[in-house]
Amino acid sequence: MANQAGEAEGPAKAATRQLSAEKGEAILAGSRAEFLRHGYAATTMDRVAAAAGVSKATVYSHFTDKETLFQCLTQQMVGERVAQLFGAGAAAALPDEPRQALAELAQRCLEPCEGQSDFLAFFRLVVGESERFPQLARTFVSQLEQHAFPQVVRLFATRGFLPEADPEVSARVFIGSMVHLILMQDLLHGREVVSVDRGRFAEGLIKLLCR
Repeated sequence: MANQAGEAEGPAKAATRQLSAEKGEAILAGSRAEFLRHGYAATTMDRVAAAAGVSKATVYSHFTDKETLFQCLTQQMVGERVAQLFGAGAAAALPDEPRQALAELAQRCLEPCEGQSDFLAFFRLVVGESERFPQLARTFVSQLEQHAFPQVVRLFATRGFLPEADPEVSARVFIGSMVHLILMQDLLHGREVVSVDRGRFAEGLIKLLCR
């Protein structure tokens, strides 16, 4: 009898878990739309619930409060961007040779791609809200430090590549240069003011770091 009951409950529990996961994804998708449209302070859990097509109770059953929801969305947004930059599988992985890998990484950072506009809008949101909600910004920085920065450090730390250079410093110079151009041209809408060719910029930066 116990085995029969267990067998009967198995598919039901699996279906419940799947439904819960689907609702969680729907809530994150709804929160992404609402946060990007209204900002952090003006977004309410009622709005998120409506955008996700679920009840507010369902939102709270998945995410304790709005800050927790935003932190989970931050993890998702950063994870998607890291997968775009470094490759989510072998087919999209960076080249093995460090200099070629840096060139490919720079190209992926600077060229438009699917989902990049959402990430830039999210980046702008985090910066704009960082004074009032510093913990949100710290979560964003923490995710980048954990998942993106170490991968760039490993490129510069490859055996025999730039043996006299400090890999961490080199990685921060590389990333900082990318962020500077994106900040000036994209986040601050300054492409006409900072009229730098991105391909030439990336090539010159790599030559400077690798000589």
